[in-house]
Amino acid sequence: MVSRKDRSERGRVNCEIATFDAGFRADFARLNYAWITTLFEIEPLDRQILDNPETEIIAHGGEIFFALVNGKVVGTVALKIENATSFELTKMAVDASSRGSGRGKALLEAAIAHAKLRGAKYIVLSSHTKLTAAISLYRKAGFIEQPAHCSGYSRCNIFMRKDLTAS
Repeated sequence: MVSRKDRSERGRVNCEIATFDAGFRADFARLNYAWITTLFEIEPLDRQILDNPETEIIAHGGEIFFALVNGKVVGTVALKIENATSFELTKMAVDASSRGSGRGKALLEAAIAHAKLRGAKYIVLSSHTKLTAAISLYRKAGFIEQPAHCSGYSRCNIFMRKDLTAS
């Protein structure tokens, strides 16, 4: 799946949203390792997912989305199967040069649309309140903070959920 997204929030920003392709595998790891090492420590679960996206996400029915500008990957996010009714939004990363461009929002919208098409009732995510721009983006998209249920990362201090059944 590839779709075109036009954004005019801060000038006209065009990007394509593509689903997983083995050719983007290194970009998925590169973008996520970059932001995690800037703010936190790499954890075993990070390595497991980033080094093996096909077996950890795709093979279980999940999907990974990529924001492309002129064919170059500038952002990514994954939807991992959480259970029969929900996905976990994970490994969202946007290249530092593309932050604030609306590309993260385009990735999030693609992930939400995909989860709805797959019949999911919820999307959950674990994050850290230090990531203020990401938390703000999630809240604007309808994610609501929930009681602690972080997904195995020591850096997690906020858990959020979006109800996909609400209109």
